[in-house]
Amino acid sequence: MADHEDEYDSTLIAMLEMIWGEGFLSPGGPEAVGEIVRGLDLDGKLVVDIGCGVGGVDIVLARDFGARVIGIDIEADLVRRARERVARAGLADRVDCRLSSPGPLPLADGEADVVFGKDSWIHIEDKKAFFAEVFRVLKPGGVLTAADWMRSDQPYGTDMEYFFEMEGLTYHMATLAEYGDILRDQGFTCIALADISAEYRVQAHRELDAMRGPLKQRMVDFLGAGKQAHFVENWRALTVVLDRGELRPSRFRAIKPA
Repeated sequence: MADHEDEYDSTLIAMLEMIWGEGFLSPGGPEAVGEIVRGLDLDGKLVVDIGCGVGGVDIVLARDFGARVIGIDIEADLVRRARERVARAGLADRVDCRLSSPGPLPLADGEADVVFGKDSWIHIEDKKAFFAEVFRVLKPGGVLTAADWMRSDQPYGTDMEYFFEMEGLTYHMATLAEYGDILRDQGFTCIALADISAEYRVQAHRELDAMRGPLKQRMVDFLGAGKQAHFVENWRALTVVLDRGELRPSRFRAIKPA
């Protein structure tokens, strides 16, 4: 992972939760978590969630799927919020949210049954080193299952550059095919790649409509008119790059050979 500065401030966190649901910093809520782990038996298994954010995902993994969870993030405020949320849910005995410095994962070789990610690995610059670490911490036969924001195989256009400017976050994007190549190079097998752009494209337009309608006054009251207008424009830019196929949300899964 690259060196970083904390980027998810309280305003951004509150705004994303307003749109995507309490405890979630990316789309889809519990249903999206369920899609990422579909078909996996997680009961009693150790699931490592890399990029755990504010803990909503980890609660779902423990409460709804019976997993033991280690959530890892590199931003102290996110981890603090995640720990508080997990404690309120009464799951502190099953979910351990850890602050980690960028770099090697704070886990032993072969410790995890499953490594999970939801839309957070876009922030990681050195994908090869990262997936080598994921391979290391998985048990033989362990599963990597995740979703992430991907790019197209074309150079960034002006719409994509504008979207990055509006987001104000540090992104290190790759194509879904590049993820597949890296996973193969690291020794993973049974690699499955799925582009879900069409699925989220529809939802993103609904979110934009809500921000312009039912959510507008709530956003203005919380943010002020200027910041509300910025977030609406940010979402409009998001829908443009989704419609153009430059931003391509995807899911993927792979296995470490037994």
